[in-house]
Amino acid sequence: MQSVLVIGYGNSLRGDDGIGIATAEQLRHTMQSSSVRILTCQQLTPELANEMSKVERVIMIDAAKGETPGQIIISKITPDSVDSATFTHELQPSTLLACSQELYGQCPTTYLVSVTGYSFDFSEELSDTVTRIMPQVLTSVRELIDQ
Repeated sequence: MQSVLVIGYGNSLRGDDGIGIATAEQLRHTMQSSSVRILTCQQLTPELANEMSKVERVIMIDAAKGETPGQIIISKITPDSVDSATFTHELQPSTLLACSQELYGQCPTTYLVSVTGYSFDFSEELSDTVTRIMPQVLTSVRELIDQ
C-alpha cells in the first residue's frame, strides 16, 4: 500500500487555475520517495476514488478564487454524502472522498491545498503573484506528505 497520493488538478490553459498541476509536476521532479504517488488531471473524477482507496493520505492541490491572491489555505476534507444526482464526471473533494469510502471501504486522511489565484485569463503561464508563492506551496505540500 502506498502511503500518500498527491493530486494536482485544474485548467493549465487558464493562468493561475493551473497551480495544482504545476505544483504536482514540480513535486514529481523532486520527490524521491516510493511511498508517494503524484497524479495530475483537469478535474476530479469518480475513477480517482479507487486510487484514493489504496493510500493512507491524500493531498489535493487546486486554485481558488478570492479577494487575497497568493493566499494558501489548507483544509482537512471530510466525506460528504454521495447523491446519485450529483455523481457526475466532476466532483468536489468531499464527494470524491465519500466515493472512496462507500465504494471501497477506505477513507484516507485527505487535505486540500487551495491557492488563491490572481488571473484566470487564457494563458499557459501562472501570474507573478502565484509564481512568487510557489516555494511556499511546495513547502506546505511536503509538510503534509511528511506528517
